[in-house]
Amino acid sequence: MANENLKMKHWRGVKLRINIPQQVEPARAQPLAMAIKWDPPDHPWIKLNTDGSFNEVTNKAGGGIIRDSSGNMLVAFSKPLEAHSALEAELTAMIHGLRLAMDLDLPIWIKSDAEQAINLVNGAGWGPALARQAVAQLILLKRQLKFRVTFIHREGNKAADFLARIGLRLDSGRQLDHNSAPRDLMDFVRLDRMGVPNIRTLDGDGY
Repeated sequence: MANENLKMKHWRGVKLRINIPQQVEPARAQPLAMAIKWDPPDHPWIKLNTDGSFNEVTNKAGGGIIRDSSGNMLVAFSKPLEAHSALEAELTAMIHGLRLAMDLDLPIWIKSDAEQAINLVNGAGWGPALARQAVAQLILLKRQLKFRVTFIHREGNKAADFLARIGLRLDSGRQLDHNSAPRDLMDFVRLDRMGVPNIRTLDGDGY
């Protein structure tokens, strides 16, 4: 044994036992993490983040924030926008934000976490019947303004999400600047400007 010279006699009295599980346990997906952060636009572009948090009871909600290439807030809004679906709420929030941005006379980069709304704005289709009026308004705005629309995960859209949730509780709209904005909103703006990421957790399938 000391010389690792095993012989049959060394195995005398040894019993080997293997436990076979009754059911095969599925492999558990390992959680993944992704850092999501808000990036400022290149000068002279301004960035409009929108969200249309929809309340099925009141059929209202919307919020958005416009920032410059340094990450400073130019204007924001919380407004109980009239809508009949989550999609229409997202599109209506974009429309309201674009109309606010018109006065700045600068190219606009819209960021939203609503993929269906983004696809409608960037595509040639009209979408569901209840959203077509909003799509038509956006088509008209595309002829008047220089803007583009891209996707951002909700974790990178916290300022707009915060404003939209405030809009759910309002009877009329509020337009905000850095003097009238609530402290929580300015905290989101400051962290975004510093480039502090938010963590998006995913399962093994990427969801």
